[in-house]
Amino acid sequence: MKKSPSPLLAFLLNPANVEDLDEEGWSLLLAEARVCGVMSRLASLLMTSDAKFLVSPRKVSPLVAIQIARHMQVALMQADSLTHAVQQELTFLDGALADLGTPVLLLKGAAYAAAGLPAARGRIFSDIDLLVMRSFIPHAEAALMLGGWAVAKQDAYDQRYYREWAHEIPPMTHLQRGTTVDLHHSLAMPTGRVHIASDLMVAEAVALPGSGHWYRLKDEDMVLHAASHLLLNSEFDRGLRDLWDIDLLVRHFAASEPDFVHRVLVRAEQVGLGQIVRNAFSLCHAAFCTPLPPEALAGKGLVLCLLKSAATTRHPETRPRTQGVADQILFLREMALRLPMHLLVQHLWHKTTVGLSRKKEVPV
Repeated sequence: MKKSPSPLLAFLLNPANVEDLDEEGWSLLLAEARVCGVMSRLASLLMTSDAKFLVSPRKVSPLVAIQIARHMQVALMQADSLTHAVQQELTFLDGALADLGTPVLLLKGAAYAAAGLPAARGRIFSDIDLLVMRSFIPHAEAALMLGGWAVAKQDAYDQRYYREWAHEIPPMTHLQRGTTVDLHHSLAMPTGRVHIASDLMVAEAVALPGSGHWYRLKDEDMVLHAASHLLLNSEFDRGLRDLWDIDLLVRHFAASEPDFVHRVLVRAEQVGLGQIVRNAFSLCHAAFCTPLPPEALAGKGLVLCLLKSAATTRHPETRPRTQGVADQILFLREMALRLPMHLLVQHLWHKTTVGLSRKKEVPV
């Protein structure tokens, strides 16, 4: 079956492209946005808070336009509700960790929201990512437990995976509110083959004004962390959203700092992410026409080709035919990058003999 052109990708290249969509095109656009987890962000760019279109759907009937507007309004309400919930949860977390005696970093979506960055607008996420120095992990975990968060019951292997090899402890969920916290001690797996100077990036974190005890990565490092999180993992269900984050971060910081992209490239070499960020920038340039100089882009290569197939639309009608194969290869790549051979063999053995028999997902 012939694949349909993607109205979502067309919109990302030029928002005015939606003006030429008919009813079928609008239906596909909304379906793609939902599948990719960007419905609320799309709505924030297409509609005002009082239900007026910023880009007119001129090729659909008035009745269909009203239906489209309703979908957009629901998405905007969901984003507003999440923003309020995140702010409330950060207040609870701030109270629980107030006596920790060390900076606590917010990462990814929580950091974007607390810093008021454009990347937070319409961004839907399910957990809050925190980071403290490894020596403070026991104290932070204890403080969160006293505040009502708890680690779900896990077998001995899963506990060892998180406690000895991973860059975070097992997720902690609040017993009453059901909110989840991922508590990190590094920005990347300590066992990984891509060696990132996480300690250097954490050491240069900046305080978030007026937000309690919270810190965030400095501007360049926010971009680098977003790039490494996307490209060193194999979960691309939200890959387009995460790639969009990078585009928005670059545009925002570069607007007031003309040399920002150059500083990101210099910083990337310092912390071991030179090739990673160039691959991410190439993907951004292709998907969003992100204003980037040629020296910021990676050359052609198999990994970049696979990433282009994975970090894009996931809708069955519009996704690349090679996406399934790309996903599988990138999954194997992630495992090979995260764990040395002896741990990788042990991990795969566990997944095969225990994880599959229990039909339970084991963290990779």
